[in-house]
Amino acid sequence: MSDPIIVVPYDFSWKQEFKSIGLDIRQALGELVIRIDHIGSTSIEGLDAKPIIDIQISVRS
Repeated sequence: MSDPIIVVPYDFSWKQEFKSIGLDIRQALGELVIRIDHIGSTSIEGLDAKPIIDIQISVRS
């Protein structure tokens, strides 16, 4: 049996959580990273979502 999927109301703290995680990634990877983007349902203001911050990292190669 699999775990239930939990969807919660939009949380304005998700935006700040992404910024904090993105800064940590930027500091760890430095110039290897071209972009760090908040993607997925938590990135859409007002949308109910699974409370998981999805992040896409783009690198040169």
